[in-house]
Amino acid sequence: MNFPKISIVVPSYNQALYLEETILSILGQHYEDLELFVVDGGSTDNSIDIIKKYEPNFTWWVSEKDKGQSDGINKGLIKATGEIITWINSDDVLMPGSLHKVATHFSDLPHSTGLIHGGVIKFRDKRVLETRFNYLPPCPESYLSGMVFSQPSAFFRRKCLAQVGVLATELNYGMDYDLFMRLSLVCDFLPVNDVFARYRMHDQSKSVAENYKFVNDWKKVFVSLCKNLSWNEELELLIETGLYTDTLLYNRGFSFTPPQTKVTAINRKKATCFHLCHVLRDLYWTNRIEEARHLMKFMVRNFPKDWIKEDPRLSAITARLNLPGFALRSLRTIKRLFT
Repeated sequence: MNFPKISIVVPSYNQALYLEETILSILGQHYEDLELFVVDGGSTDNSIDIIKKYEPNFTWWVSEKDKGQSDGINKGLIKATGEIITWINSDDVLMPGSLHKVATHFSDLPHSTGLIHGGVIKFRDKRVLETRFNYLPPCPESYLSGMVFSQPSAFFRRKCLAQVGVLATELNYGMDYDLFMRLSLVCDFLPVNDVFARYRMHDQSKSVAENYKFVNDWKKVFVSLCKNLSWNEELELLIETGLYTDTLLYNRGFSFTPPQTKVTAINRKKATCFHLCHVLRDLYWTNRIEEARHLMKFMVRNFPKDWIKEDPRLSAITARLNLPGFALRSLRTIKRLFT
């Protein structure tokens, strides 16, 4: 089998503690047709020493001040020539054999399938927290609603990236969702049963230290989606929740025209319901209980209960929202002690 060329971008900034492990997890794939780009944001630790140690294995690398993570990743994406592309943050690692599995999947798939996503193992230090695949049932509506799979598990075709453009540099937390949302409007996504990466949780990672900021970016992106596709009724629903005041001004116009067949096949009200499921979880976990209760009642009034039940993470939350405030705080504290 002739495997396609795969391009991987590794963005990094002061991640010397983890960078070498990430690089070795990629080189250890022993994938013959591989492009590897390391984009350092001007680290002040010993990251450059590690990069120079493995420099002969890189297609290109740079260390310079950038405009943020999205800007750094874009530097690599723009240079990539592989048929298949992804990026791996410098604190995550690829599972052994992942690239050959990815290549096999794409070789067997029609060209209409532009992205595959598998699972990740979330871990902290040496402790495995969980193996995670999808957050919502795979369907067009869930892919439009927010991040429903972990970014390190995703690989996509460069030709599809060329259609929709690279990462939005003004987004610091939701840039992966924004890109995958756009990709889902031009190609098919396929979930696969392979675990492709290990996703590291540590106190300096954005997923831990600044987790609450992600959903605010997702709200901006979904508002922009509604504006680009003229989903005026759905935008009115968002406004009615009272939770979108700070995000309504965001409007990043599409640089492409989604195929009409893709757009008309979407149940846009269901996509809005799934999006609000993400927001409800965020309100709950950031202790905005009254707002969470208000949103839950709003969703029950405006959407079929079966749609809400499709998010398996909400069943326990919706039950707990009927508990007194002190009981909710205790439950969340216990949960965080074990994650």
